Amino acid sequence: MIIAQMNSIKNFNEIGLDYKQNIKQAKRLFRKNLLHDSLSILSKLKHHGYHDPELLLFMAKVCEKLTLLTSDIEFESMTIETYTEIIKYSNSRRYIKKADKLQKLFIKKISPDDEFAHKAQNKAKELKFNETKSPKAWFMLGANFSVRQDPHFVISAYKNAVKLNDKYISALYRLGYIHQYNLDDKTSALSYYLKAIKIAPHEDNIETESANVKIIIEACTEISVIYLSERKYSKVISAFDHAFKLFVLHSEICTLHSIKKIISNTYSASAKLNKIPALRKHLKINFGYELDALLDELGIA
Repeated sequence: MIIAQMNSIKNFNEIGLDYKQNIKQAKRLFRKNLLHDSLSILSKLKHHGYHDPELLLFMAKVCEKLTLLTSDIEFESMTIETYTEIIKYSNSRRYIKKADKLQKLFIKKISPDDEFAHKAQNKAKELKFNETKSPKAWFMLGANFSVRQDPHFVISAYKNAVKLNDKYISALYRLGYIHQYNLDDKTSALSYYLKAIKIAPHEDNIETESANVKIIIEACTEISVIYLSERKYSKVISAFDHAFKLFVLHSEICTLHSIKKIISNTYSASAKLNKIPALRKHLKINFGYELDALLDELGIA
């Protein structure tokens, strides 16, 4: 039972993790709209045993905002699952009632809305009529439209953004993600992801360099997912190498949990190739990291 495993809320848990300080930092980042960073801290706390309703409710709030900004299915699922976790396992009636209400409101928000769709279509016509030269305008149109309702409309918006700036990393990533998870077209998804990771973070002048670093790492992660499913294990390791170099180079803005999935995929690929000792040596010599310590910290078996 999850409740039995909950940490009590105190300054430090058994591994010296400062709960209150981390929560404060996550809230500061949320206020600054640094949502991925905020979520990473909350995920770390949860990974280390904290499942109190206050943390979970805030985590759902962050995931909900990420869903509405990115139309990302993964964040949508995380929002619903986190609210459900509170409803099912919390001892607090107040938090159960609040989570139930917020979950229903969230589901209503992401449900198809004909009026909203009509407004989005009109906005697209307006942008085309005015021959807008703003890639960001097209990107925001795609990001604020329900991809579940009309993925092709969203794809068209992102493609228009890329036409205006072929180094728009976030738009390329979103095109890849929609093809991968909404259209089940891994070939097209891979094409967009590979284009995105070939662009240096500073070359995209629309988003910040730090935001681009994180998106490239996410693109590398999705590339590893596709290659792992296709049993192209050497390519999984290549994608990891690209991501890990960025992680080390920009360690001040990246968290270890942001590369958990690609580390897990790389570990699995290396096991299939009987190359775990080689991976261990590569990490130690080239990056100064101990593979076993990473696996232990991230809970990867």
